[in-house]
Amino acid sequence: MHMNQRMVACLLALTLMVPGPAFAAKAGRLIGKVLDPEGKPIPEVTITATSEELPDFTQVETTDKKGVFKFDFPERFVIYRLRFVKDGFATLQSEQDWQLAGSTRAEFTMYPGESAIDDAPVASTSAEAVVAFNEGVVAFNAKDYATAQSRFLEALGHDPDLQQAWAALSNVHLKQEDYRGAVEAAEKAIALGSTDEAVWRWRWEAYRNLGDEAKTAEALEDLKRAGLRTEEAEKAHNEAVALSRAGDLEGAFVKFQEAIEIDPNLQPALLGIAVTGIEIGRDAEAAAAAETVLQADPRNERALRARYNAYLNLEDEVGLYDALVGLVAIEPTVALEGLLVLAFSAYDADDEALAKERFSTILIVDPDHPQAHYYLGLMMLNEGHNDSAKSHLERCVELAPDSPEAPVARELLKRLSGS
Repeated sequence: MHMNQRMVACLLALTLMVPGPAFAAKAGRLIGKVLDPEGKPIPEVTITATSEELPDFTQVETTDKKGVFKFDFPERFVIYRLRFVKDGFATLQSEQDWQLAGSTRAEFTMYPGESAIDDAPVASTSAEAVVAFNEGVVAFNAKDYATAQSRFLEALGHDPDLQQAWAALSNVHLKQEDYRGAVEAAEKAIALGSTDEAVWRWRWEAYRNLGDEAKTAEALEDLKRAGLRTEEAEKAHNEAVALSRAGDLEGAFVKFQEAIEIDPNLQPALLGIAVTGIEIGRDAEAAAAAETVLQADPRNERALRARYNAYLNLEDEVGLYDALVGLVAIEPTVALEGLLVLAFSAYDADDEALAKERFSTILIVDPDHPQAHYYLGLMMLNEGHNDSAKSHLERCVELAPDSPEAPVARELLKRLSGS
């Protein structure tokens, strides 16, 4: 079979192996345990489960004396939002991107104090920024505002565009009665795309305390519009979900787009565009929506799967390569097979630079992949890098002594040893 035909055949098979997001599937159970920072169970925590994709679903449970609770989710491949509430503890929210059939267990930690910071999962490409931000949240919830301010500033030092840190910093300044600082931080968060209604409220409160009547009035109008915008966007999203569940994917796609026009940061609507776009052949829009989600949440499983399927349908090798690299974290076997196909495609096209990059990526995923070692050995040999070639070819023979590549590898090693 010609290599291009082989590539298409292999990658189409991968589509079946990577389940795309859906709105209806088998049920599953979450068995959770709520603990305090010392690892002790917290009884009588009220947990409410909802899902924007299932407007009629609401379930409320309370932890027992061992801190344990159970939820039975009606559908898979749906995001459920859990809200944990107990007096004396910071309110905790957690998103469960439910993929599994059957039961799974998870632990959740609640911290003493209050919660007034946007508790959506922090999104940054800087691990140091995420760590500092989370430390800031803990300090804030303990009402240690000086430490919280220091940690949020540290996070911004690592990632100046982390809008959640600017938003949190605005609230910290407000608590410390630094109203000018609160305004400036809120304005920065808004400029970076924050649509959180709380940020607009903190901005209004800060201007009010500064005594600037004109800015206070303007900020109040902005706050009202932010609340209305959020309400209208969520309404459009829920209508889209209803249309999708009724089988009207074209109508759902239009409604999801309407929600994004109102609130460009509404991630459930972006995911809806990605999901329905793939179903109705709007793969370019689906890929773009998935990419937008991943910019804010690089580990979002549903977006990673949607991006892969969209680029696969588009037969976009560049986008598909990046999608497969992202897919490694959640579907390593599928990603590895896809990367191998693309590596062979580059090699057969005599694009050695691209082939080297792709085979090297495979070794990052699986350091013991014999074919990747073999082909990297051949290319290193062609470039005159004999020591590197020898290392790769020896590893190929060691890992797969009976493979089709092993006899050639042995012959080449003999030549290298004789040179």
